[in-house]
This record gives sequence, structure tokens and C-alpha cells, in this order.
Amino acid sequence: DKEVRAIFLRLFAQLFQGYRSCLQLIRIHAEPVIHFHKAAFLGQRGLIENDFLTKVLNGMAFAGFVSERGPPFRACDLFDELVAFEVERIKAEEGNPPKMIKHVRELAEQLFKN
Repeated sequence: DKEVRAIFLRLFAQLFQGYRSCLQLIRIHAEPVIHFHKAAFLGQRGLIENDFLTKVLNGMAFAGFVSERGPPFRACDLFDELVAFEVERIKAEEGNPPKMIKHVRELAEQLFKN
């Protein structure tokens, strides 16, 4: 179970890499509103015509993700660390299954300890 969760964690870290740079905090209202600039995100990743990712970004689950993870001054967690620091490591491990399995097991242990 924990290894499956670690694999999904890696997948979403790769998928949403750089999402924070496309967040806009709008302070017109009494409570700030967080807007995600989808076109900029897709453009910077070269995935403008990717139907799957476009549908993911238009979904309610991603809207909840942005509203929960969008505030600039919130506590960071394992996902944030993966997105910020480990994406290059994940890319490098794509051609090396033993390294990928080792990283998944490390993540699984971190998830288990959490």
C-alpha cells in the first residue's frame, strides 16, 4: 500500500512540476483568491495540445488541489519537496529501474513514518 502511494506521489510530482509558478494570488476581495494560469503552465511545459493534462487541470480535483496548496505561507510537506527538489532525480531514474525502486521504497518509508 505505501509503495503504491509513493508511486502516485512521484507521478503527480512529475505531472505538476512547476505549478506554483503559475499561481496568481488575487487580493481584490476580503479573502484572497488563488487563480491557476493553465495556459502558462501548459505552455512552459510544451503540452498545450495534451488532452489528458488539459482535462486534469480543468477537473474539480485539481481546483481543490490549487485552493489547498496555493496559499504562499503554508507548511510544506513531502509532495512539495518532491516537486521542488526531486523532479530532476525522478527524470534521471526513468532509465534505471533499480534506482527508481530504491527511491520508491525511500518515499514509502517516509509516508509510513508520517
